[in-house]
Amino acid sequence: MTMEVKLLAFDSFGVRSMATYVETRDVRVLIDPGVALAPRRFGFPPHPLELERLETLAAEVSRHAEKAEVLVVTHYHYDHHDLGDRIPLKVWEGKEVYLKHPTENINPSQKFERAPLFLKKIEGLPKQVNYADGGEASYGRTLIKFSEAVPHGANPRLGYIFQVSVDDGDSKLVYTSDVEGPVLQSQTAFILAEKPTLLIVDGPMTYMLGYRYTVENLASALENLKRIIAETPVETLILDHHFMRDLNYRTIASPIYKAAKSRGVKVLSAAEYLGRKVEILEAVRPELYKQFKPKTRGTKGERPGLE
Repeated sequence: MTMEVKLLAFDSFGVRSMATYVETRDVRVLIDPGVALAPRRFGFPPHPLELERLETLAAEVSRHAEKAEVLVVTHYHYDHHDLGDRIPLKVWEGKEVYLKHPTENINPSQKFERAPLFLKKIEGLPKQVNYADGGEASYGRTLIKFSEAVPHGANPRLGYIFQVSVDDGDSKLVYTSDVEGPVLQSQTAFILAEKPTLLIVDGPMTYMLGYRYTVENLASALENLKRIIAETPVETLILDHHFMRDLNYRTIASPIYKAAKSRGVKVLSAAEYLGRKVEILEAVRPELYKQFKPKTRGTKGERPGLE
């Protein structure tokens, strides 16, 4: 069988997530089985429509987590590993688990709070827990590589992540996790070296432009993406996650679309890849409150955000 890639939950679906299921002839893998919402955006908590979408997509990720043999967590932000209290922790039972190292190359928030809490929750459930930074794993002809830990964006203040490559011998997927671009050469180098045919990128964090993401960061990210398009055999580049929190994403990405078109590369959001309508609910939260007014603006059921 050829590699099957299922995009389960992404920002273009209306939640914060990059949950991706990969099945080869040898192994079933789920990368970053988490879903979350921004606790507040534009002064508003999550709208009931977002909460409903969260529940729907968390259940979808859970179904695939049960089916998977291997679960991968690239870092300890909630949108990359947490499915909420309504999803039983049994999805971790009997799994081969590959995790970001919980004490090395990690920021204080994840080292002293989020990683220990997560590890305590799944304690005794997985068949085996592996700290994956810089490692690899083989399942038949399928080789899974994990990059060395690289910063979450340009500044390690938000911690470190690892990227993932899945190669079944015929095609290759690279999943960047939260590189915010990629911004840095250390992040870009892994992608260039792996030479993916399918690339899933979290994209520039432009919704934070001028606050936690600089104009220089954006310029670097765009140049690195153009270089990847030019120097790898990538056929489809999925640009989503952080990038799909900005209503102006199409204008910002125009240099990428242009570079890709000249080389016959498709650049799509996760929703577009699946032929779905793009629904970046977080970015239109004020409009949601105007059009669909809830009885209260309480935060019952609100999930933690990623930062």
